[in-house]
Amino acid sequence: MQYKGLRRRIAKTVAAGLVASLYLGWGSQLFAAPMITNMPHRADGTRITGSQPVPKEMPHDVAVKTKPATPKPATPPTQAAPKVETPKPATPKPATPPTQAAPKAEAPKPATPKPATPPTQAAPKAETPKPATPKPATPKPTVKPATAKLPTKPPGLETKKPDSVKPAAPAKTTKAKKPAKPEQVKAVYKVGDKGWKVKQAQQYLQKLGFDPGETNGQFTKATRKALRKFQKKYKLKETGNLDNATYEELKWQAEAKEYGGNVASTKILKTAAQYKGVPYVFGGTTPRGFDCSGYVQYVFAKHGIRLTRTADTQAREGKFVSKKNLKPGDLVFFTTYEPGASHVGIYAGNNLFWNATSSRGIMLSNLTDSYWGPRYYTARRILTGNDRSR
Repeated sequence: MQYKGLRRRIAKTVAAGLVASLYLGWGSQLFAAPMITNMPHRADGTRITGSQPVPKEMPHDVAVKTKPATPKPATPPTQAAPKVETPKPATPKPATPPTQAAPKAEAPKPATPKPATPPTQAAPKAETPKPATPKPATPKPTVKPATAKLPTKPPGLETKKPDSVKPAAPAKTTKAKKPAKPEQVKAVYKVGDKGWKVKQAQQYLQKLGFDPGETNGQFTKATRKALRKFQKKYKLKETGNLDNATYEELKWQAEAKEYGGNVASTKILKTAAQYKGVPYVFGGTTPRGFDCSGYVQYVFAKHGIRLTRTADTQAREGKFVSKKNLKPGDLVFFTTYEPGASHVGIYAGNNLFWNATSSRGIMLSNLTDSYWGPRYYTARRILTGNDRSR
């Protein structure tokens, strides 16, 4: 009996405990199995209504196999590779309680890139996060490149329209200046006159040692005084005026002072003959040996007339004289070993001239023989006395 009463008490106590556990909610935790449905839910069975963050890493007891990303194919250099849409990650399922194995999480497969467009088509535009389907661009027609033309203007130079040019005002017509009348040469110049002949006479007076004052062509009292002194010295009519006779005497005396015009041609020829037979020496300037220009220079220097050293420069001394007007004492020039005046001699009259030859030394040669005739070049007059007609 006692055993039966004890069993009843135990049954009542267990029943009371079960009622209490059901009332406090412990029974659902101890005995009830978790509820798993197709909707997202937590481990305790509550539904997930909002988006859940993706866990940074999976539990260590779950092996996740991921497929390697497929490399994107290289696009041709003329086209840009199309942008691949990034797929939205799938929401992972929540982990089940420890009593159940968690499902394996599948890695998202990368989207297969679209094939590259052909070279004749432009690449599609890049897609926005939620892009619309891009429309294919119309292919451009293939055009053969034309032959490049040379630029007519530098690149980058902006061509501007020319400014409107105003028509130039008509130039004022200027009256043409009448040519100046040639100066009339007077027979006699007096104080107050002016001209080129007065200027030349003043220069001659100055060279001869008579002070004419100014040499600007203006006839002054100083010029008249100088002319009277000159006229008195050379036995001319002492008027103090510049007439033709006074001008010619001034010219002759000035040239004679420069080249020794007072020397008679007979004296020159007598000195030239003294050195007959002296041997020829190239560069020689003394009686021990002469070349052509050294011989002529030496003869004239004996009479106070200074000449330059070479034949080509002596051909510019004095003044020109034609072949038919040659007088004794004039210089004659020939072309021999080089063009121009390369040989010189002293004319002696009757087509003969003194010169230094390489074969026979100082000798008389004929101006018209077969050698010298064709080589004749020119003649110059040093002795101004040959021009004097008084």
